[in-house]
Amino acid sequence: MSALAFFLLGIPAAFAVERLIFRFSRPVGDLEDESLATKRLPWQAEPWPARVRLALAMLTPPLMAIAGWRFEAVAALAVTPLILAMLICTGTDLLRYRVPNAVTYPGTLLALLAAVLMPDADLVSALLAALLGGGLFLLLAVVSRGGIGLGDVKLAVLIGAALGLPGAYQALFIGMAVAGAVLVLLLVGGIVGRRQAVPYAPFLALSAVGFVLLNGAAFAPL
Repeated sequence: MSALAFFLLGIPAAFAVERLIFRFSRPVGDLEDESLATKRLPWQAEPWPARVRLALAMLTPPLMAIAGWRFEAVAALAVTPLILAMLICTGTDLLRYRVPNAVTYPGTLLALLAAVLMPDADLVSALLAALLGGGLFLLLAVVSRGGIGLGDVKLAVLIGAALGLPGAYQALFIGMAVAGAVLVLLLVGGIVGRRQAVPYAPFLALSAVGFVLLNGAAFAPL
């Protein structure tokens, strides 16, 4: 019954996910459009953005249903905002190379608050993972000279706060490994160039969702 209830709750949540991706992936003025025109990826050109938003919206009900099946009701409700945040960050980075602060900042605070309030949560693990994950990705951002953006750093902090240790590192490592493999395939296929900006947030975010549904979160252990 919980899985069905969360699937039904996922239907209006899907509309919210689609609208928020649309809102946060809109260009901010003509200057940004011009700067992105030289590095636009195939799925960023019409009619693909609407299809990307629809695909991510359609993922929302089944993912929420899995959360309802895997967790008790209160824990599933706590996990749901994390799932929605990861889907939104996936869409905005795919379409506009953007990981919105309006998602990562409150998401991190909510994850840490849940680690304080939820039974069996591990606040120390959440704090350590947030700090270490953010620090590691900040180092990668400096070393890669922009290949990893600050949005990815903030997303790593959110994932760390939500998953704790060692889950955050496992999810982030899997996400980066899959991102590297996909990038090689895109390079070989001629879809992207060597200097092409590539969104990393979708790999990190979807890896985090998969990890949480399989293994639980710092604030909702399984």
